[in-house]
Amino acid sequence: MGDKIKFRREGAVGIIEFTNPPMNFISAVMLTELYHELLRSRDDKAIRVLVLTGGVKDSFATHYNVSELIEYSRALPKLPGWANNLVARSAAWISRMAHCHPLLDRAIIALLAGRSEGERGLYFWSRCMQILDTMPKPVIAAINGVALGGGCELSLCCDFRFMAKGRYYRIGLPEALVGIIPGGTGTPLRLPRIVGEAKALEMLLTGAGYTPEEAEKMGLINKALEPDALMPAVMSLAQKLALGAPVAQAMAKRDVRIGSRLSFDKGRAVDLASVQIAMSSKDAVEGMSSYVNEFISKYSSIEMERFIEDYEKLQAGGAIRFKGE
Repeated sequence: MGDKIKFRREGAVGIIEFTNPPMNFISAVMLTELYHELLRSRDDKAIRVLVLTGGVKDSFATHYNVSELIEYSRALPKLPGWANNLVARSAAWISRMAHCHPLLDRAIIALLAGRSEGERGLYFWSRCMQILDTMPKPVIAAINGVALGGGCELSLCCDFRFMAKGRYYRIGLPEALVGIIPGGTGTPLRLPRIVGEAKALEMLLTGAGYTPEEAEKMGLINKALEPDALMPAVMSLAQKLALGAPVAQAMAKRDVRIGSRLSFDKGRAVDLASVQIAMSSKDAVEGMSSYVNEFISKYSSIEMERFIEDYEKLQAGGAIRFKGE
C-alpha cells in the first residue's frame, strides 16, 4: 500500500481513499498506486463492491496536478494533423492491447520508468480509466467535497455518484479555462451519455463548476446528501449490492458499458452473450430455484400485498445467497 491511496475493507466492500494532502491533487504517484489497487480489488473475489472517496477533508480528488501537465505539454512535439491522428490511434491501440495482455502492460510500465512524471501519469491515467470502465463489480463514488477535472472524470467511470452538500463543494470540468480539454481518455464520450449532449457541451466549453444540488438536478450525480449522511448512504447501498449475484451484475455492466455503445445488431449480440453467461451460472440456477421453491410455491392465487412484501424482501438482499459462481 502506498502513501497516496489508502485501502480498507468493511465486509465485502472495498474502500479506496484518495489521500494527497494538502490539496489532494491527482498525480503520477497517486495514479500508479491507484492502478495497482484497482487491479488487486478487481481480482479479489472477496470484494464484491468498490467505493471511491476522498481521504482529505473537503476533497474527493481536487483535480489533476497542473504542474505535471505543464511538463507533459512542453515535451509534446507539434505534429501536423494526420501525424497527430496516427499517434493517437496507435496510443489507443497500445492501451487497448495492454488492457488485454498483462505482460505487454508490464513491459510498457517498465519502459516508462525513466520518462517524465507527466508521461507516466498519462499512461496510468488511461489505464485506471479502462480498469474502472470495465470493472465487473459495482463501483460507487462517495464525493465528499470538491471534484473538478480529473476528480470529476474518475467519478464518471463509477456506476453511482453520491455527493455531500457543502457551500463551496463543486463538481465539473474546468479544463477549458486553462486552455485544454479533459484528458481522462473518453470523458467527452462518457459525459453525454450521463447528462446529455447539451449539458456536456455546457460543461466542457464553459468550465463551469456545479453545486451538489445543481449536479443532482442535471443528472451528473445520483443524489446530494448532507455530509454526515454521505458515507452511511453509500455503505448501505454498497452492502446491499454486495449481497447480489456477482455474475449477473458483471454482465449487466458489460451490457451497458459495451453493448449500449454499439450499433443495435452488435449490441444485441453482446447482450445475448451476456444473458447466456448469466443464465449458465450456478447462481442463476440456485437463485431461480430458491425463488420458485421458497416464494412462488406458497401462492395459490395472486395476493398483491404479500407478493410486493416478498419482492421487497428480495430487493433488500440476502434472501438468496449468491456465491459468485
